[in-house]
Amino acid sequence: MPGLGGEINNFKWIGNKLAKSGWPIAFIDHRGSNLESLIDVIDGKEAIPGSADFFLYRIKDLDALLKAHENGEFGLPNNSYILMGHSLGALIALLYEGNKPTDQLEERCDSALKDFAVTNLSKLLQCQLSEIPFPEKNNTNKASAIIGFNSFGSLLWPKEKDSGIEIPTLLIGGTYDLITPLMNEQFLVFSALNNLSNRFLIIEGASHFSPIRINDGYKENNDVFKISEFFIGSDPILVQDLSAKFIVEFLKNIKDQKIPTVIKNQRDLGLDFHLLDLETIKEFSKN
Repeated sequence: MPGLGGEINNFKWIGNKLAKSGWPIAFIDHRGSNLESLIDVIDGKEAIPGSADFFLYRIKDLDALLKAHENGEFGLPNNSYILMGHSLGALIALLYEGNKPTDQLEERCDSALKDFAVTNLSKLLQCQLSEIPFPEKNNTNKASAIIGFNSFGSLLWPKEKDSGIEIPTLLIGGTYDLITPLMNEQFLVFSALNNLSNRFLIIEGASHFSPIRINDGYKENNDVFKISEFFIGSDPILVQDLSAKFIVEFLKNIKDQKIPTVIKNQRDLGLDFHLLDLETIKEFSKN
C-alpha cells in the first residue's frame, strides 16, 4: 500500500523481488488519495482529499481485497496474508490489525498541535482520525506479519505495547526522515508493538522518500512531488536493495519460526545500518 499521493509503480521493485522469492503480491491503488488524485487537485479538477479518503476508503479497499482472498478468488492455497505499506500505507496496515484510536486521541492532538513544528508532519494526518467512524473488520483472519516503511501513529498508541498488535513486525526507517522522524515518531510506534521477532531496520542517511523508486516511464507524472535531491538522502536504489534483502530474510525467519538476530553498526551496499529489537532501541534512544 503506497503512502499519500503514492502510486503502485513506485514499489514494483519490492513486488518483483518478493514474487521471484515465491510470494504472491497484490498492490492496492487507493483512488482518492493516490498520485492521480493529487494531480487532479493541483489542476483544479478535484477538491483536496479529506480524512475519509486518507483512512476510511483505504481501510475499505484493504478489507475488500482480503475478503476476496479469504473467499478464494485469487486461487491461492490458503488464506494467510502479510501486510506491507509505506508511510500512510503502513499506518493503514497497523490500524487494520491493531487497536482503534481511543477517545483520548482528540485530547492528545490538542496538546501535540499547540506547539506544533514542521518536524513531524504525520501528526496532522493522525489527528484527522478523530473525524471518522471506523468500519467493522470483515476479514476474520489476522495477518502473519506486517512490514512498514517510514511508519507513524505515535498519537494513536502513545504507550508501550499499546497497539494490541502481537504479530511479527518489521519497520524500516532512515536517520534522514524529516516527515516521520525516527526518534519522536517511528521509535514510539515500534514500542507500541509486542512480539519477540519484531525488528527495526535503521538505514543511516535514508529519508522518507528512499523507498520510492521513480521509473523512467513515470518521471513526468512524478514531477508533481518536486522533491529536491537535498531531501532524498542516500542513494534510494541502494536503500531499496538493502531493505529488500532484510525483508526476504525477515519473512524466511517467520516461516522457519526463527527469531531474527540483532545487528548493530554494520555496513552493506555502501550503507551503514542497524537491525534492532525494542530493548536495543531503548538503549539507542538514550544515547
